[in-house]
Amino acid sequence: MDFFEAQEEAVVRSRTLFFLFLCAVLSMIAVVYATALVVLGVGFGGSGGWLHPDLLAVVAGGMIAVIGMGAAIRTAQLRKGGSAVAGLLGGIRVRSDTRDPAERRLLNVVEEMSIASGVPVPAVFVLGDENGINAFAAGHTIHDAAVAVTRGSLESLTRDELQGVVAHEFSHILNGDMRLNVRLMGLLYGILLLTIAGRVLAQTGGRRGRDRAGQIALVGVVLILLGYLGVLFGRLIQAAVSRQREFLADASAVQFTRSRDGIAGALKKIGGKRGSRIRDAHAAEAEHFFLAQGAGAALAGILATHPPVSERIRRIDPAWDGRFQDADAKLSEPVSATSDASVAAPSAVAGFSERSAPDSRPSVPAFLGSIGTLGAASLLQARGFVERVPQGVREAIRTPPGASDLVCALLLSHDPDLRKRQLEIVAASRGAGEAEDALEMWDAIEPLGSEARLPLLDLALPALREVSAGESAALQVTVSRLIRADGRVLPFEFALFHILQRHLPSPGTQRLNARRGHLELTQLRREAQIVLSVVARAGSIPEDGTDEAMELDLDRVDEALERLRMASPRARKGILEAAVEAALGDGRFRPAEVEVVRAIAEALDVPVPPIARGPAA
Repeated sequence: MDFFEAQEEAVVRSRTLFFLFLCAVLSMIAVVYATALVVLGVGFGGSGGWLHPDLLAVVAGGMIAVIGMGAAIRTAQLRKGGSAVAGLLGGIRVRSDTRDPAERRLLNVVEEMSIASGVPVPAVFVLGDENGINAFAAGHTIHDAAVAVTRGSLESLTRDELQGVVAHEFSHILNGDMRLNVRLMGLLYGILLLTIAGRVLAQTGGRRGRDRAGQIALVGVVLILLGYLGVLFGRLIQAAVSRQREFLADASAVQFTRSRDGIAGALKKIGGKRGSRIRDAHAAEAEHFFLAQGAGAALAGILATHPPVSERIRRIDPAWDGRFQDADAKLSEPVSATSDASVAAPSAVAGFSERSAPDSRPSVPAFLGSIGTLGAASLLQARGFVERVPQGVREAIRTPPGASDLVCALLLSHDPDLRKRQLEIVAASRGAGEAEDALEMWDAIEPLGSEARLPLLDLALPALREVSAGESAALQVTVSRLIRADGRVLPFEFALFHILQRHLPSPGTQRLNARRGHLELTQLRREAQIVLSVVARAGSIPEDGTDEAMELDLDRVDEALERLRMASPRARKGILEAAVEAALGDGRFRPAEVEVVRAIAEALDVPVPPIARGPAA
């Protein structure tokens, strides 16, 4: 199954989820209605029979209002994506300047996985109060994703095991599972709210007069019991949605890392004394998110949201001897800031493509087939790239000020006169000190070459998402002025501008993340032609013309990209296929074409891995 098929399947599973949820709600309405008939003495006989429209309307309307309100409340709380889910579960965001060696190792693993897969680097959280071994990925799209691991995972897992766990979570990101999981979490809270309402009624009944207290308290008790019944329904829905996805994610983790020892080793330790228990009060709502059974660790059979750990291990490692590994003590493997150095020689990571041989010719099928996948060589090369970035730059771009400096530095021209004018723009808009920082950043990243520009921007995206709305608006104004300093638009400037639009905080960003595409290619013909013309213009730039510009109507292109965000998975595949065909008209994937295709892919929520970007990327 390729990336786009996985997205289509996610749409189908979303419809199945709503059907199951509707069945659960209708079943609970029927139970409450039958109880109300008995409590009110109406019964099922008599001239009116069992059908009493007014009573049914009150019961159904009240329950739908409570469940709908609960679902709306939780959905609104989670509209910011994965970071909101992690925060709800007690996660603390890993600071970019953390001195905790285990946290630094986690950041490195996530960054490497992101660069290798083409997924924007997600926010990283640690569940500091959780000693079990567990993890999850959450978010609406690849642009607001978050990866969280427990403190127990950091203490118990080797680097290979941690990489296997992160690869498992990246599979959920790439396969479209996250959005469905967040939606399910919102719906389940609506059902859970019935229990809360029942407790309120039961307490209220106890304080009322004797004539009505019994009836009110009884209704409250019924709602409490109904809420628990709803939780049971929710558990069944969670299991139906998540069980088979865990097998797929395990297999993907092995495929991504080319090692079964990583994810299998983590599962073997989960089966030991440390376990995977999550103690947070909200864990039951998010049970389907986790790597392994969390809140309901004792549940089995149809109520378990995850397959048995032993079964998962045997599918990965059929020769497993059946023994789990205990991880009671701290990790015996030393973890230090220096022990995470790259194992790849610089010559092995100079490029970003597994097909970087001179006689290798990229193709449209190869490009599309690489989307949503990871390769061991790409992962190794990504790790090497991260290590080649100067330590000072790596630490700086993990902070909002440093990430903003990087953005300005990436736009500075090689022409001394133009660069001077651009630095004056930075000084006027952000201050003289920031202009000096941008120039210093430019000096530091220049030796990495132009092929490092997009990966460097990827590394800075988590910090850029943390800037305030005011800082975001100011930075976008500065970026626009830097791009227009010479009255023209370079392909990389076009790509950077639109990638920033997708990631910088703004009132429209959350709406974009919440939208689900449904338009087909026939409805987007005009917009597709506009963006394909941009690819064609990028391809017309001479091979040595790194500073050649494209004549563009940016407003027109922006409007086209905005509408393309509503494309269905099938339409997105068609648009990217046409874009790559246009880029490969001469049999080559030039740097300018790579940058423009990347910007189009960003608008379509499609991760473009380095393997697909060609030798020059």
